[in-house]
Amino acid sequence: MKNIKILETGIDVTPILNQLELYKEDWGNAKRTKGTSRQDPHTKLVTSDVLQLVMGGVDSPDEFVGDTEITIPTEAVTRHTEIQKFLASKFSSPIGRCAFLKTPEGQITGKHIDEGKYYLTKDRYHLSISGTYEYTVWDDGEDDNTKEVVNIEPGTFFWFDNKKNHMAKNTSNGDRIAFIFDVPKGVSKQ
Repeated sequence: MKNIKILETGIDVTPILNQLELYKEDWGNAKRTKGTSRQDPHTKLVTSDVLQLVMGGVDSPDEFVGDTEITIPTEAVTRHTEIQKFLASKFSSPIGRCAFLKTPEGQITGKHIDEGKYYLTKDRYHLSISGTYEYTVWDDGEDDNTKEVVNIEPGTFFWFDNKKNHMAKNTSNGDRIAFIFDVPKGVSKQ
């Protein structure tokens, strides 16, 4: 597979999950992200909960957040130290924007491309925290013959090409929680 690369499996995410439970009031901590909606390929509207640690920002209200390099740490970043330990063990320098995303049972984070100048210089990674999900990346737009599909279990760390259409379907009997983060291209992994 060229658009999805599993980097590691079997990571013990229990300490991260325990902190998410301990600081559950952090979910929806940023006004702009509470109840983030995405459209799935079957026109169902899905709402996911977001816990931002480092979010994007703009200088003016008419500016597109995907086109800026502005990053704004939230208060929650100081409490979620276990995910920071994971990041420090994998990368030699700080990461960019990052958040936990919680998708309800059976729901889909719809097919989309992360657009904007910000993403052109970043690589996108996921660490699965809870629940199982099916992750799909299309190599060529809408052509189903070019899609790559992997089943993701908790404790799976992977990279994917977010500049191509991608989506996630929660296949578990509960919430799917993933930690989603950006790393500048060329930053070495430990």
